[in-house]
Amino acid sequence: MKAIEDIIRSRPDAFTDRRIYTDPAVFAEEKEKIFKRVWLLMGHETEIPNPGDFRRIRVAGQPLILVRGDDGKARVLFNTCRHRASIVAVEAEGRCKTFKCPYHGFEYANDGRLVNVPVEQGYGAWFKKEEFGLVEVPRVDTFNGMIFGSFNPDVEPLLDYLGAAREYMQFCTHGDHAPLEVVDKYRYDIAGNWKLLIDNTMDGYHVPFVHGAMFDAFGVTDEQFNVGGSLRTLGFHGAIDWPENRPLGERKANRYMAVFPNITVHYNASGDMHAIRQIEPVAVDRMQVTMWLLAPRPSERAMNERRAQAFTITWGPGGLFGADDARQLEWVQEGLAAQCDAPLLAARSLDMGDVGDYNGEQSMRGFRKGWNHYMGVGR
Repeated sequence: MKAIEDIIRSRPDAFTDRRIYTDPAVFAEEKEKIFKRVWLLMGHETEIPNPGDFRRIRVAGQPLILVRGDDGKARVLFNTCRHRASIVAVEAEGRCKTFKCPYHGFEYANDGRLVNVPVEQGYGAWFKKEEFGLVEVPRVDTFNGMIFGSFNPDVEPLLDYLGAAREYMQFCTHGDHAPLEVVDKYRYDIAGNWKLLIDNTMDGYHVPFVHGAMFDAFGVTDEQFNVGGSLRTLGFHGAIDWPENRPLGERKANRYMAVFPNITVHYNASGDMHAIRQIEPVAVDRMQVTMWLLAPRPSERAMNERRAQAFTITWGPGGLFGADDARQLEWVQEGLAAQCDAPLLAARSLDMGDVGDYNGEQSMRGFRKGWNHYMGVGR
């Protein structure tokens, strides 16, 4: 036993403490140290294409409104009245000139300004409507139509935050000379810690075991499946990369990447699918997953219907990959509850640096570098 303990001490980057997936105190700390400090995905510009379009969203546990004002600007507003805190956007989505609080009728323009207060004179001369608008998320920026926000007014610029991941983001979220638009979307829950799905997406090692029955059913041989590729650490982000210098319609392999802390971006060549997955931490042992399907615009309706069908079959909660992964992660969460004081092994391709083979764990280690940085581990 002492030999194992010596190895763990000498190579801490090769192991992960299982408590980071199970301890409610760690989960509470993550919300403060990570999710209140970094850039987070809020939605996609094509979900609010017109002035007045809005969506009620929840990111990092915060009630928010993603809205395009009459001035054409996309904003993220806290969905809470300045009077007695009720949400003001009650519908899941829609188009409006104003949001009217259902509790006492305070009314806000779609750019967040307070425009009407019932019996306003009751507040006295000190009360100024211009000082009581809906609060905006301090920082908002976009990348290829993806709307990011940060609760941290001092967060670094978005492009700096993405760093080495920008090239991979460009590949996955932009068609050949054509911007992408949202054509389908779904949401589901998994009874597991939010980090597990990041780990899973950046892991090629599990595929023949978790998805083997599906490959057998479709007659896919081991030789056909083994398409090569590499795992890359991209600062705090990571990618599974199959480099191909071909036009979009001729690509034969996929490219997946993870952007710290909680989104993955995908290109699946077989279905010509671009997708974004957001993983919302709900509790230490539960996550909510939202996934967007993107397509070049304009696209033929029949083509988008085929993409949507492939999207559902492949990544849907009941799909060929989605259902297998969700079930496996719930089994992992159950196993993590074992109080056996045994760290998890995370050492594949550890000595290969930032680029490893398809079975490596470089991308997961990039993510863990980000987690350690923001959580203050190792300082």
